[in-house]
Amino acid sequence: MARFSGIVSDIDGTLTHDDRRLSAEALQSAHMLSGRIPVVLASGNTLCFTRAVSKMLGTRSPLIAENGGLILPFYDSDPILIEPCRDELNAALNVLSKHFDLTVFDSRDRITDISFAKTVDKEEILPYLSDFPNIYFVDAEFAYHLTDKNICKSDGLIRTAKLMGMDAKDFVAVGDSNNDIDLFQAAGFSFAVANATPEVKKEADYVLTKKFGAGFAEAVDYLIQNDLIELEDNRRDFYVF
Repeated sequence: MARFSGIVSDIDGTLTHDDRRLSAEALQSAHMLSGRIPVVLASGNTLCFTRAVSKMLGTRSPLIAENGGLILPFYDSDPILIEPCRDELNAALNVLSKHFDLTVFDSRDRITDISFAKTVDKEEILPYLSDFPNIYFVDAEFAYHLTDKNICKSDGLIRTAKLMGMDAKDFVAVGDSNNDIDLFQAAGFSFAVANATPEVKKEADYVLTKKFGAGFAEAVDYLIQNDLIELEDNRRDFYVF
């Protein structure tokens, strides 16, 4: 098997516990990797949240937020915005709001997608989205998302890797929810943590035995023990300036 020169990881359910507390095992692994290999976070969460987690983990690499809608080349830069179909997103939300009592998350901070609580069965929601051909409905483990169908984590990774002078296949991906499936398909190798959905486990190259952030730590141990990643001795930043 080829060696890989980058790691891309989801956050919620992959670096955290099920209650979204950051995992001590994941934090320890991330600190060990810090500055020795690019660790790109690819989250459905907002930019401000993803940016803060990146700083705490010490990833020292670009990051991907809102399921690929925003890319941050370096920590203090302005993000690269992948322009969504805003009018259609808002129209879809208005239709759903007429039929369901929705709890919308991060409405002031979200730029490229719409996220709301999983208080309604998705099978009830999907028929109301049939009139919106440019909308992709994402069932993430911690929330539902309405996104532009042209915006996804895999596209975010491809764009980010290109900025870094790398290829998406140079990266190992770690994730747990269905919005990580396309990320797995773009990366060179993929791990599903033990709490991942059946669909994600089916797509993964390797299913880990441990759940949540402990699973991420297990993935890192596996990569090191099998000499599948290249760790630099001299720590540095991997941001794109």
